[in-house]
Amino acid sequence: MENIIAIYGGTCSLKTDVAEELSRITGFKLTNRGEKATTQAKYTGTPTAAGLPESFHRDLDAETLRMAGWNEKLMIFESTFMDAVLGNRDNVFLVHLKARDDVRDARWKTRKEEGGGRTRQLGESVAARDREDAELRRKLYGSAGSAAKPVLDLDTTDRTAIEVALEIWEAFEAESGIQVVTNKPAMDKSAARGIFPGPATGRVKRYNAKQTPFGGYITDDRSAQDIYVHKSAVSDGSDLEAGQKVAFEIVADSFGGFKATKVAPA
Repeated sequence: MENIIAIYGGTCSLKTDVAEELSRITGFKLTNRGEKATTQAKYTGTPTAAGLPESFHRDLDAETLRMAGWNEKLMIFESTFMDAVLGNRDNVFLVHLKARDDVRDARWKTRKEEGGGRTRQLGESVAARDREDAELRRKLYGSAGSAAKPVLDLDTTDRTAIEVALEIWEAFEAESGIQVVTNKPAMDKSAARGIFPGPATGRVKRYNAKQTPFGGYITDDRSAQDIYVHKSAVSDGSDLEAGQKVAFEIVADSFGGFKATKVAPA
């Protein structure tokens, strides 16, 4: 495997939804390792995947490691413990997703209700799943908490899966230096919400070139929408400050959206 994007996080952190969107917009294969455990739990009548035999989980990890050796340009791996399974590999772009507990609870209830109680949301509650996952992590990997240092640590509380997936892909391409040609969607003008390519001005909403997402966002004066800016797009390489007035150019990104380039103080 040349490259791996590995996504991990707690229950209802949007990791499955984000991974599916990432696979959809890039065309690369996705393997949801946690889904296999959930399917086995349903098949055997086990309340949650955490209750499956330890041997099942270790075999699943071994299979995941074998898959990571496949002859592929890139694959997307997703599960609660993907940091522990693949996090030490050099070719892994590790992404941690999280969300506020009240939002995770709301997502849990929605999925339970929409699926009539038969969705992949096994268990009694988000809090109960967190406790079970921590105990299983301790049993399998020696600690109830993660020691991984992800490249991206993203809060999905107020964001959609597609927004998070696009940020992950932008950061992956920028940090890895890999430009992968994929069948990416045409520009969706209706989804652009008044954003137009060309010269623009705006104010920096947030920016940090040293931490994820290795840049930030500029609020476009004309559309009032937030435009992603990677640190490489700042003309003189200087830091930007929140509230700073800037001039820039809006260009189409690779996913049917927009990004900022040639950013300079206004």
